[in-house]
Amino acid sequence: MIFTSISLLVTAHVCFAFKSAVDKRLLISDQTVLHESITKLQAELQQLKAEVEQLKRSNSASSPSVSYVRWGRHSCPVGSSIIYRGFAGGHPHNETGSGASFLCLPDDPLWGAHKDGYNSYSGWIMGVEYEGGYFFDSTTKDYDVPCAVCLTPHSTSIMVPARNACFDGWHLEYNGYLMSNAHRHIGESDYICVDSHPDVIPNSQNNTNGAVLYMVESVCSGLPCPPYVAGRELTCAVCSK
Repeated sequence: MIFTSISLLVTAHVCFAFKSAVDKRLLISDQTVLHESITKLQAELQQLKAEVEQLKRSNSASSPSVSYVRWGRHSCPVGSSIIYRGFAGGHPHNETGSGASFLCLPDDPLWGAHKDGYNSYSGWIMGVEYEGGYFFDSTTKDYDVPCAVCLTPHSTSIMVPARNACFDGWHLEYNGYLMSNAHRHIGESDYICVDSHPDVIPNSQNNTNGAVLYMVESVCSGLPCPPYVAGRELTCAVCSK
């Protein structure tokens, strides 16, 4: 009887020890499997993140977009994002040399190699000021002209002269008045579309009379009248599609 009891006790102890060893091995095995699973999931997550970034880049590269200049404003219209803002620049109206184009100069220039001081044989660019914008607020006269370079989520943009609305199927970015220097000036200039509600560059009312902007009027000389009207100021619109 005692021997039987001892045998049962030993057997129970051996069984318990064996079960503990098995449980321990299972626990160790579970931890290893768990670690391997976590490592695998982390690798898959990194792969998914890389694929998402690649898709974002591909989508950004394939998405249509086009830039344009909004003359006379510091900001871009709703629906367009700003690339940079700055100052309208052009060449003196009473000089025959330099470029004829108006440029939107950024407000944070970066310089390369340079030698300060004017050179007799160099191009000039200076600020552009409002002169003949008599449909604008009277406080714009002689102030310098701001500008903004905008990006619109469309594939093309055009400036339409003599219209303040876009043709069917086109999106209006902004409208305004066609402007250039005066026809009596010896210097040439672009025609640009200046926003109908222009901003000014603060503290710039210096009346330097360098590069200037006046309204553009239609002239019935080779231009059919009607539909055009002699001496009437031309509107403009910047449209995208």
